[in-house]
Amino acid sequence: MPDNDDAETVADILRRKLGSIKQAPLDPGSPSWDDIRGETWQAIKRKARQRKTGYHTFRKLLIDRRFDKKK
Repeated sequence: MPDNDDAETVADILRRKLGSIKQAPLDPGSPSWDDIRGETWQAIKRKARQRKTGYHTFRKLLIDRRFDKKK
């Protein structure tokens, strides 16, 4: 699987992931997956560095190879 590109949106990345990724527990006060679908990977990384609620978890999940679809 290719690494996430900064210009990709979360929706683009989720197409390469298993649907079960959305079942992972999110932090209280986190935005939903639907709320962040249009955000770019660069924005997710920036917000994770800024410690915005939930974004560290989103970043971890979106880079986790266990959720990659098998070819």
